[in-house]
Amino acid sequence: MAEKPKARLSGQMRRLEGIMLDLFYPQHCSLCGCRTEVEGTGEREVFCDTCLSKIQPPAEYHCQVCSHPMDGLMLCPNCDGRNWCLETIVTACRYEGGVRELIQRFKYGRDIALARPLGRLLLRALDDPRLKGRSFDVVVPIPLHPLRERERGFNQAELLARFLARSMKIPKQVLLKRIRPTAQQAGFDRAHRMENLRGAFELKRPLPTDARILLVDDVSTTGATLDACAAVLKKSGAAEISSVVVARG
Repeated sequence: MAEKPKARLSGQMRRLEGIMLDLFYPQHCSLCGCRTEVEGTGEREVFCDTCLSKIQPPAEYHCQVCSHPMDGLMLCPNCDGRNWCLETIVTACRYEGGVRELIQRFKYGRDIALARPLGRLLLRALDDPRLKGRSFDVVVPIPLHPLRERERGFNQAELLARFLARSMKIPKQVLLKRIRPTAQQAGFDRAHRMENLRGAFELKRPLPTDARILLVDDVSTTGATLDACAAVLKKSGAAEISSVVVARG
């Protein structure tokens, strides 16, 4: 069937719009600032090839539940003695080099435009065999305490969840709230992280019936925050909960 003139015109207008945007607002690498190629797609829309090549994937051998590096290990030290409410924590990258810089600029430098390049990296996690081909009903961000969110001006996990939900074409819902402030997890061991989060979250609104939930955050180390949120969702009737993060600390 021949292409309709209206459809042809619409496609031509989109291409023209892209050319004009690139002319007046050329795309630059989110890390080094150099001009990126116009014809780039996916991650190459937001990173040059040089910077993209330096972004490290997760360890080749890792725990299938928490993604802890497992090279030379038979048992995961992070999972030892734990009963997870999460199915799995899938990470897109390692928290080092350019990725660490981007996340810190995003959160602490309040550069919310970096939600897009970090969201592009987060999409890598969906190609992991643990998630590939699976379907979810809703994308849910890890909440910040209201005081911290007001101080920062935004919740980084919510911006990433919004990008991911649009890419997956499923809803993003803020189903959880943090009901008490907690100390920064960095520097705590696993036991202290879990204790720090005890009773920190509760349900904000009812869950969809038997929901299959994908939790989203920027960084995970032991997975304590993600699993504390999963515990609330599981208790409230979620059918299954998995999670994705940009990087593993």
